[in-house]
Amino acid sequence: MKPLLIEASFPKLKIDLAVAAELLQPTATSLPTLPEMSREAALEVRLCHVLHLLTSGRSDEAAPLIDTLVFDESYSDMPTLHVSWLWLARMTIFIANSDYMLALGAAENALLRMADITSKKEDFLAILASLLYNLAAVHNSLGDNARAKKELTKSQKLFERLVKKNERRFSPMLLYAVEASTSIITSKAQLMEVLKHYDDEVKLYTSMLNNGDSKKTREALNNLVNSLKKEGDIMLEMGNGRNAAKYYTKALRYQKKVSTHMGHKELVLSIGLAKALGKVANRRESADQLLESLQPLAKRLNATNEQIEIENLLNNKNKNTNIMSLLKGIF
Repeated sequence: MKPLLIEASFPKLKIDLAVAAELLQPTATSLPTLPEMSREAALEVRLCHVLHLLTSGRSDEAAPLIDTLVFDESYSDMPTLHVSWLWLARMTIFIANSDYMLALGAAENALLRMADITSKKEDFLAILASLLYNLAAVHNSLGDNARAKKELTKSQKLFERLVKKNERRFSPMLLYAVEASTSIITSKAQLMEVLKHYDDEVKLYTSMLNNGDSKKTREALNNLVNSLKKEGDIMLEMGNGRNAAKYYTKALRYQKKVSTHMGHKELVLSIGLAKALGKVANRRESADQLLESLQPLAKRLNATNEQIEIENLLNNKNKNTNIMSLLKGIF
């Protein structure tokens, strides 16, 4: 997915943007010292400064400025919509740096503030549509194409409404959303073709299990486990938790015939199973319990990547739930 065009969501300000631009030094790396002006105007110039850095490709400089504006109590009087946009901007930077869990946290903070806004006009809808686009980018990167597709559909509908009001401002982002949706649909069709390939492999390797040659049987078992895992991965990416869980469970069952101890392969398969169970409404508690039971194993195996993945899955479960609840409240 293409990165969000942050300008499309930038709220309309009372201050003249040309005036704001004159106050911003092209090489400035901190909030400018402003001449005497109203508090409202000064805050708007600071917002323009963040946009200026982002559109100049200076995200590393924009990030600490955003943090100052959203966390420093001296800026607590900044309008709620503007703070929401700052969190959207911060989310965009996190996505660019592949910090997807932090990006979800930024989205949650933006939505928490937007929940208090009663006037849902053009700027509000622009930020909401952009947040949905960014959420789709996060979930697409995390392999959850089913959720990404739903978020893109909502984002696209909002941008379609906005284009009718301001075609020049919102048309580019609408095209981005349409392009991303088409890409995911194409990806789904391709995944179905790949799934059929692994179905054929599973049938082949299953038929080879009882050929009397222990070496070939063991090789067939290893290949069978790998193919079942791939099928589970595909189902997980498509959002089908129930079928994904079936594939991972079968893979673990056959893996026990290969090895009787819990190693790295068993850990990876078990994490996949936990992620699949997490997508099934009445199995989420079981998913959490499984992840918690896997933490000591990951630590013992020094499986750093898997330790981080388990922690992220446990810590960010509530974030996704909160984001969904907030979006339902807003819609």
